Amino acid sequence: MPDDDRLTASRHFDGMNVSPPKTTVAAICFVALIVIAGVAGWRAMERRHVSTMLNIATLPASVTDIACASFGFSDVLERCTFRAASSDISALLRGYRFHTTRSCSSAGPGVGGPCLETTGPETSHNYCCGPAIGPDFPISHIYVAEPKEFDHGGMVTLLTDKSRTRVMVDLYIE
Repeated sequence: MPDDDRLTASRHFDGMNVSPPKTTVAAICFVALIVIAGVAGWRAMERRHVSTMLNIATLPASVTDIACASFGFSDVLERCTFRAASSDISALLRGYRFHTTRSCSSAGPGVGGPCLETTGPETSHNYCCGPAIGPDFPISHIYVAEPKEFDHGGMVTLLTDKSRTRVMVDLYIE
């Protein structure tokens, strides 16, 4: 086969007169669209998951950088961390009747009512019994709700840093 015939044959695919580079570009664009749609869908699922944990219809727009993990076997144990505008913390707390709880190290375990205790410096990575996810931050504010909707008990805990821009939510349902 002469060189000219091979060149002509390489430009014909299944009866279509399309050059290989255009086909390749089209395939890459198609795959990129699928990946973008998948990432957008995954982010929407994460946002919906956190809003469900907090019992609110939608998350404030400022909530970003969501990372979640489930770590329970017989109980529901889930943890999510994210960033939020400090002005949106009250919106995150409106789904349940949260009350503030102090850390035990702030005044000692026997002073001023119930407290939540951690081992070592109180940070999001060493808080209680869940996995370390997202960037570690020092815990300054602790909010706890014990929803009556959890038939056999449980709680939702929301923890923030001092500026209330780093947030961690723990969900425990027995």
